[in-house]
Amino acid sequence: MLLDPDNKYIQAINDHTLLTGATILEIGCGTGRMTSDIAKYAAKVVATDLDETILAQAKKNTSVQNIEFLHTPDGFPDLPEQSFDLVIYTLSLHHIPQDRMVDNLHHSGTLLKEDGKIIVIEPGDSGSFLEAKKRFGAGSGDESAVKAAALDAMQNLEGWELSPTYHFNVDFLFDNANDFYTNKLPAYQAMPEEKLSKLHHFLQQHTGPRGIILQSARHLHLLIRTF
Repeated sequence: MLLDPDNKYIQAINDHTLLTGATILEIGCGTGRMTSDIAKYAAKVVATDLDETILAQAKKNTSVQNIEFLHTPDGFPDLPEQSFDLVIYTLSLHHIPQDRMVDNLHHSGTLLKEDGKIIVIEPGDSGSFLEAKKRFGAGSGDESAVKAAALDAMQNLEGWELSPTYHFNVDFLFDNANDFYTNKLPAYQAMPEEKLSKLHHFLQQHTGPRGIILQSARHLHLLIRTF
């Protein structure tokens, strides 16, 4: 599986802020898919994650030298204040417990320089990949409640202004059906026969010369300090 083979994430971020030469904190780097791309522009990236195992995988996935990986078991990086030009939440804010989202954003704000910005990228509400999640339980399932909570946290972040949402789409590229099952639906064989048949038909509809391509909407939110 390859997420975002056409680098739409970086294009979207570059449309809203200057990555070149910036010192960047990435909250929730996961396996590092976006981390390496960000680091190609940045002076330095500190990439954090709650999961130590996933963080170790991210380290293996990149050979870029200007990345520091940091395990943050409580989700709050213990770093000097006013150290970064930009904080990026890469599909991670909605994974933070709802009662800690605002505090986490506030903490990130303290780590930014005076003119620093927060970018939050969140899953959108459309696309064939979302259809696969809703119809067949692929991936992380229904996240509508936590996504709404993340948006509410941004809208109610005191001292920060939330820009209009920027919408863009990314692709998930799978080599074949087995690649899709391995990465997004490992329990597919337990499905009823009729549902499994519908899944096969769904994947065939989205198969082309490159493989299976499922599209997913993304929302980019920009937070700018007002105090």
